[in-house]
Amino acid sequence: MESYEIKAHQLLALLELHEESHEFLSPVDYKLLNIPMYPMIIKKPIDLGTIKKNLKSHHYVSIQDFMEDIQLVWDNCKKFNEVSTDIYQQAVYLEKQTIRYCNKLRLIVPYSNKNKTNNDTTHEDMKNVTYEDKWNMTETIRTLDQMVLEKIIDVIREKSPESIETLDTDKIKIKLDVISRETFNHIQTIIDESTLESLPQKKP
Repeated sequence: MESYEIKAHQLLALLELHEESHEFLSPVDYKLLNIPMYPMIIKKPIDLGTIKKNLKSHHYVSIQDFMEDIQLVWDNCKKFNEVSTDIYQQAVYLEKQTIRYCNKLRLIVPYSNKNKTNNDTTHEDMKNVTYEDKWNMTETIRTLDQMVLEKIIDVIREKSPESIETLDTDKIKIKLDVISRETFNHIQTIIDESTLESLPQKKP
């Protein structure tokens, strides 16, 4: 067994001691939980149990590969779930414990390269959207009726779930700087269609 594998097993054992890790020990059963959108939003599902199996079968070629999967467990949870949920907070707690244990075991927790690339691309795309465009969209969204607003929220939850922040039970915050350019354009299309439909029809 490689030396890093010993430390990796130790890290998993420490994480499993926490009661909060229970929900992360096996794959998300999205059918049982009735969340059919899960595989559409989470492109690479992973859990601590699967990571342990991968580690035992020497699937990881480096400690970085192993740590990226650990980080992905927390990232996936935070991407799919709202900040106000218990499972989101459990992921935040376990992520902090991961960092603490890595310092203790002298392991480094890297950011997922894939996630970093996606985020960088998103921000680069959104740089081409002017502040005025973002402001206009924000002001327009505030005037939309409930049905159109729900349609926009559904699109954001599907395409850029990380851009939605739940403030309380009936309020959410949409972070336009975080959404992808594709999602921004999709929202604009919905707004434009809604505006056209609301215009008075000309008589023949």
